[in-house]
Amino acid sequence: MNVLLLGSGGREHALAWKLAQSNGLDTLYAAPGNPGIAAHATCVALNATDHAAVVAFVKDHDIGLVVVGPEAPLVDGLADSLRAEGVPVFGPSKAAAQLEGSKGFTKDLCRRADIPTAGYVRVNTLAEAQAALATTFGLPVVIKADGLAAGKGVTVAFTKAEAEGAIADLFSVPGAEVVIEEFLEGEEASLFVLTDGEALLPFGSAQDHKRVGDGDTGPNTGGMGAYSPARVLTPGLEQQAIDRIVRPTVDTLRAEGMPFSGVLYAGLMLTEQGPKLIEYNARFGDPECQVLMLRFQGDLLAVMLAVAEGRLAELPAPDFSDDPALTVVMAAAGYPGTPKAGGAIDAIDDAEATGAVVFQAGTRMDGEQLVASGGRVLAVTASAATVGEAQAAAYRAVDAIRFPDGFCRRDIGWREVAREAGTEL
Repeated sequence: MNVLLLGSGGREHALAWKLAQSNGLDTLYAAPGNPGIAAHATCVALNATDHAAVVAFVKDHDIGLVVVGPEAPLVDGLADSLRAEGVPVFGPSKAAAQLEGSKGFTKDLCRRADIPTAGYVRVNTLAEAQAALATTFGLPVVIKADGLAAGKGVTVAFTKAEAEGAIADLFSVPGAEVVIEEFLEGEEASLFVLTDGEALLPFGSAQDHKRVGDGDTGPNTGGMGAYSPARVLTPGLEQQAIDRIVRPTVDTLRAEGMPFSGVLYAGLMLTEQGPKLIEYNARFGDPECQVLMLRFQGDLLAVMLAVAEGRLAELPAPDFSDDPALTVVMAAAGYPGTPKAGGAIDAIDDAEATGAVVFQAGTRMDGEQLVASGGRVLAVTASAATVGEAQAAAYRAVDAIRFPDGFCRRDIGWREVAREAGTEL
């Protein structure tokens, strides 16, 4: 089967790496791809916002499955355009992708379906936001842009000045909509569940590290590293999350005429009252996808095709390695602000000679030289018998790479490493 993978980041490199291992794959195309993806796929210049061009490519190249990696094409309705032509797609419709495209949509759905989540208000003006801050919430408080923000549209404000600055910044954009939420206490974990709109199949857990600096300091990013599984999400807590959060979401969407097909990424806060939903993503996370793909031992193409064709109930539970995996993001200087572009990257082969896998994200070729072209540039990923050993293996590979303009956190996985060592957090 020929497959088209849309996207160009580290998530898509991980998906391409795993799809390329499938016995059912004939040719993998990636649009637009990146230099790392090019090792596994034929990269093509195709703009995902041009639905007619994507449909034409699919027909011309006998594509049997389209995998939509990033969120923007899903929110834009690309999956609908492809399904209208009879093309199997891994990824939800425009209506169902509102789970990620609008935080307000998701919060309202939680209210209708009695899904545990933080208390919230939706505001459309600066004055409404200021009134909500003054009368509804104490500190700390969480302030979120309603739409897509690449993982960076969230501020946890611990002071009144921080809260007022965050809402003023968001409302500096005409037409902005904002969600203000109660601050939840607990530890975060990410749960991934495949669904074809009816059946559910849990597909691993992970813990991301959003803050740019060691010790979870500094501004939020798209993710500076992750490990899987997130053992703090015990089997009992995972079942609670599925029963009280994911299943009601899938059932409500189906009942309201917008069934979700693809992967639901539930960001959870593990509170004293049990798991509560922080937010949903309508696709695999980045860098969580990298650790999930390293651990997944099944046939990714077969699984994705079963989701796309509504046959998920036929599949057994997915096979994941017991060994944890950990990924460290190497970012360009200046990230998450304005990253420095064009920095040379060398010795990836040396890093992979240690046993790690280096997934490329913001990279491009400048002649024969691999250079940085984005904020998050590489995701250096390793597995071992423990998280501590996987962490050490990942950093050995990081230290083998020559990327003078790059930086990374040096403490990815610190919570689980401490738990393994019996250290109190």
